[in-house]
Amino acid sequence: MEEDPKKLLYIANKKYGEVIGEGFKLFAKNYRYLILPFAIFGVLTIFLKILLLTEFELYINDLGRSISERLGPPTDISEFIESEFFLLLQYLFLNFLLLICQALIGGPVGGIITTIAMCSVSTFLLKKHLNGEADFVSSFKSSFNKRMLLVILVIGIGFPLGMFFLFIPSIIIYNFFIFLVFTYNMKDVENPISEARLIAKGAFWKLIGMIIINSILIATVSFIYKLIIDFVLDLSIINISPSRDYGSKFLYQLLYSITDIIFAPLLICLLTCFFSKLKAQKDLDSKFIKRYYPARKQAEPYKELARVEIPLEGEAIYCSFCGHLIKTPEKFCPNCGELLIS
Repeated sequence: MEEDPKKLLYIANKKYGEVIGEGFKLFAKNYRYLILPFAIFGVLTIFLKILLLTEFELYINDLGRSISERLGPPTDISEFIESEFFLLLQYLFLNFLLLICQALIGGPVGGIITTIAMCSVSTFLLKKHLNGEADFVSSFKSSFNKRMLLVILVIGIGFPLGMFFLFIPSIIIYNFFIFLVFTYNMKDVENPISEARLIAKGAFWKLIGMIIINSILIATVSFIYKLIIDFVLDLSIINISPSRDYGSKFLYQLLYSITDIIFAPLLICLLTCFFSKLKAQKDLDSKFIKRYYPARKQAEPYKELARVEIPLEGEAIYCSFCGHLIKTPEKFCPNCGELLIS
């Protein structure tokens, strides 16, 4: 963070609307850098989903058809229960397991990939926002370090898992630790989790507002896009669910996820501008405390000292605030600047 007090004051005094506007500008100006990592990680999520679940889905579909053919219209209910009950239970259990796998890939796995994407550009965006200049390649490389595992654990895994508990843990993790994507890569920060929590303190509803703005924008654009593409193209042709046509499945998923991929970097841009504002406020408070409330040293044991007479010239006085000797009376103390004569 820039240490110039004037610049810190300028950043700290920005209004919430100005921060949002700067986030959109940051998104537009640096989009050519941001879209590549987010697109790669977004495509990777789709690829993993198709690769890991296609065979499982085909097996369940085949099992369902087999059950349907074997059952037919039951004539003897007791015979049906004895011969097909466990097969039907297996089918229901596998469908439930498929839902869990889809949730895990869309949740923790997708969360990990998204977190890595955000971390990979966070340092670059922060430098670009504060200084106007930053090298994308060097910032990208420096973002991959041991501390990233901490971000993945807290945000990448903790946030998606919290959604299984009525979203409350996810909201807490987001509002408390979302700035960990920035603090983990700051060399002067010893405890990035505490630093992230300290910076985000008191900004609960504004952070919620950012994710709402981001979600509404993406949902609106995605809705319009899907209406258009459903009207223009018949995607059912390439959505061949009960087949191993991985290419068609990938194309179908990509077409329906393209808006999410395009706008994926927007949230980190909004958070970058808001983080810089809150960090500036924290730094200014820290400077004020160090300037006007210096840490007191531990009192030394009392020992009697020899008296030393200090010659005073004229009307010399001591400052009542800092004890500085002022040989010529002045209105303000030359050492601490406090008002002496009202």
